[in-house]
Amino acid sequence: MRKIFTFAFLMGIFGLFTTNLFAQQDATIDPANIRYWIGEGENEVTFIVNWAEPDTALAWGYRFEGESVTIKDVMDGIAAVDSRFSYDSPNGSWLNDIFFNNGVLDLKLTEPMWVSYLVNGESSWNTFDVQTLVDGDYVKWGDTYCGTLIDPENYIYVWEKEVAAVYPLGEEATIDPSEILYWVGQGENEIIFAVNWNEPNRCLAWGYRFDGDQKILKEVMDDIAAADSRFSYVQGDWGVDDIVFEEGELHYSLAGQWWLYNVNGMMGLNGYDAEPLVDGTFVKWGDESCATEIAPWTYVWEQEVEPVWVPTSVMESAMSLSVYPNPAVNETFVTIENAGMNTVSVYDMQGRMVSTMSMTAMEGEQVRVSTETLNAGVYFISVSSDSAVRTAKLVVK
Repeated sequence: MRKIFTFAFLMGIFGLFTTNLFAQQDATIDPANIRYWIGEGENEVTFIVNWAEPDTALAWGYRFEGESVTIKDVMDGIAAVDSRFSYDSPNGSWLNDIFFNNGVLDLKLTEPMWVSYLVNGESSWNTFDVQTLVDGDYVKWGDTYCGTLIDPENYIYVWEKEVAAVYPLGEEATIDPSEILYWVGQGENEIIFAVNWNEPNRCLAWGYRFDGDQKILKEVMDDIAAADSRFSYVQGDWGVDDIVFEEGELHYSLAGQWWLYNVNGMMGLNGYDAEPLVDGTFVKWGDESCATEIAPWTYVWEQEVEPVWVPTSVMESAMSLSVYPNPAVNETFVTIENAGMNTVSVYDMQGRMVSTMSMTAMEGEQVRVSTETLNAGVYFISVSSDSAVRTAKLVVK
């Protein structure tokens, strides 16, 4: 096993000259620039690690109550919350390695060097499970391979690499297609389209169906806007300037400085008028002011996603849809008016879809709709095709 030394056992006796060198050359970070704080309490310490290959320095913030915490307490607290960070300490006192892996960076100790730590730029006598930190301290572990050797005789290193703040983890909130209430379009392929606004922080989602290999994001937005008069967007010189949802007293609009979109939780790389979407895609626009920034220009929206309800105009419009028998007991039959692919859906009075099916039908064909599992009450039954949406009230006894 590689033996890992700390500065405590190498350099504790070398006086003010060495201390001043540390303080002058060791790179740190202002706590005001920390992005990821872990723990609760009024006291704060900054935790930094400097790796080699590539030369990378990352910093977390740690909050706590009480007079002090050990370095090991801080590291255990970070490891418990941030799955990207871990360390190897076989006996709990000596440290073999510190890891960070976010899927792009894979950082670890570079053989055959060793890691050491500084507290506020100075060496320590203690192992990391004993060394305490108080409010305002910073601690930095460093890989000697990328350190500056300022005292070769006594193996004294500092790390001058600029320290970057670790961005917090974020999990993009999504929704299962089975929960979507309002579907636009026809076809075998399905996309979920969602928008997250601020003031208030709310996220609404539509479903979109299509045939073919893919749809461009702008086409999806245009089709939703054509079908749902509550939804609209403003196209600007550099993309989308605003996305609006209005119904009654509800008015959601841009509150931040810019809009971004994610595709399956990853930042879209194309303009929205060129972004291709395929079957099963989840796309979400978001206002950066209510997002979690997990990397430069990379945001996630953690607000719970709600299915947008079926518009009142659709629910209340009866366009000569033939439904018989009505009232229904165990079943009813709907007459298809447009040949081709049709979707027959039943909604309750709250706008929740309670059943749906899609089929290719002939003009005038009658399609059976089971009502056996529905409670007695008033429903809306809707038949949508490429050319029209027809809706009628359905009473179930």
